[in-house]
Amino acid sequence: MPAKTTEQLREAHSQWLDSADSESPEKFRAALNEVMPRIYKMGYWREMFVEHTQDASDGYVSLPENTDSIVTAIIDNNTVSTRSLWHDYKIYGTNDQDTTILGSFIDDGYAPTYRDIETAYAYQLELQVVYGVKTALPTTAFTVDVRYEGANTGDGYLNFQLSNTTTADTGSGVDISSIKEIVYNNIPDGHTIRVIADPFDDSFDAVTLADISSGSGVVRYRRYRVGGTNSSSSAHMLLKRRWVDVDGPDDLMHVPSHSIIKHALLGKLSEDNADLQRATYHWSVVKDLLEDDTDSFRGSAKPNLKVSPGGVGGGMRGMY
Repeated sequence: MPAKTTEQLREAHSQWLDSADSESPEKFRAALNEVMPRIYKMGYWREMFVEHTQDASDGYVSLPENTDSIVTAIIDNNTVSTRSLWHDYKIYGTNDQDTTILGSFIDDGYAPTYRDIETAYAYQLELQVVYGVKTALPTTAFTVDVRYEGANTGDGYLNFQLSNTTTADTGSGVDISSIKEIVYNNIPDGHTIRVIADPFDDSFDAVTLADISSGSGVVRYRRYRVGGTNSSSSAHMLLKRRWVDVDGPDDLMHVPSHSIIKHALLGKLSEDNADLQRATYHWSVVKDLLEDDTDSFRGSAKPNLKVSPGGVGGGMRGMY
């Protein structure tokens, strides 16, 4: 099923909520924000995958904001495995003296920025409006707060407020060695705000620190470290989507079918009414529908079971 906006889904499914909530767009979006994360964690259905290519020359990749994890990945045209956060700590260690290169994507948890500031320098921090669903400038004031570690000057804190303008900046260079945290509040629906660290004297390229969607929150990017990269390394990844809370009528949702949304909302309604039996039934239907959707989407590309008792290359002679 094509991607739908929350308003399109509300028109089709608001009747499955409690009658007191069925006419409220805000309460319908709140219901979606409750059931959809649960659906997203119930498997790999057809709308769960997205491809992404990224520069890996710095020895890590930061996943886009709307993705959750790496399903499979290629680095410099070679397939590379993905390992858990503790794997290289347990096997090799990662202290400053360790020179071991593990040819894998290593889950490295979350980071406060998309790209790191690698050179302690005088930066001009900038906010830019990146047009998303909306093509007009935001008219409602919003704030972005950036906490940084100073280059020989200690930690600092910068506050930006934008309304009806495309850019805002610090106006002068600020000595920064790293960004510790980016917090945003009340960014209007349909807009994306880009945070940039630009060397004040333009001696090298600017660094994109974050792309922030609408709403309020703290910026966090899923990171994976990569071993054996060079200045031209590139990673091509198949990623699993992450549910991003919807807060406006134009927010897009990737859902497999209307039936799944229907049973998920009925499951929520049953849980709200303490009807465990009905809730269990509706969520089991959601799971079955997701599996059926995945199976039908594969077509002829289905995995085949092959048994080789003699090992790889072994035969099965005498068996009929």
